[in-house]
Amino acid sequence: MAEATPDQLKIDVAAIVDELADTIDVELEFPLAPITLGTEEFVPVAPARVDVTLTYAGTGIVASGTVAADLAATCSRCLQEFVMTATGDVEGFYVRPGTEAEIPEEQEAELIVGRDIDLLPALRAALALALPFAPVHDEECKGICGTCGADLSAGPCDCTPDLSLSPFAVLKDIITDSGDDA
Repeated sequence: MAEATPDQLKIDVAAIVDELADTIDVELEFPLAPITLGTEEFVPVAPARVDVTLTYAGTGIVASGTVAADLAATCSRCLQEFVMTATGDVEGFYVRPGTEAEIPEEQEAELIVGRDIDLLPALRAALALALPFAPVHDEECKGICGTCGADLSAGPCDCTPDLSLSPFAVLKDIITDSGDDA
């Protein structure tokens, strides 16, 4: 029924394409290739888990369900490696070749090739939407010192901040301590 590699996840849908509202439940684990979003790379540490229902809707096959993956990431604040779980909502639509004209222009659709659909693009899209652009291992993470690189979550560093580099440094000459409002 399913053929899984990091490059594709083919599902045999021949059993449902002739009867309206027929379904196939897909529950499996499969190898997932790393996902890159901007400068962040999320590397799977275990197989991804899929729980999707495929339903023949007359015009095509609708996929809906979830995908979850445990991924190694780097905290954008302190550069610490950590493992996070991402869970995405899967949505996909698959049509037979030559029937694309029957669906609305704004509807995205993949093709049914022979007896199979490739579920992987919908799964990767669902995970990409669930992943943060700036992952953090803990919301309380204070990051690292920009001068010495010390982990500020472990405590303050001994650096003296150079306030002359601040864009607000020019304000110190404007503000007076006299309390004069004029």
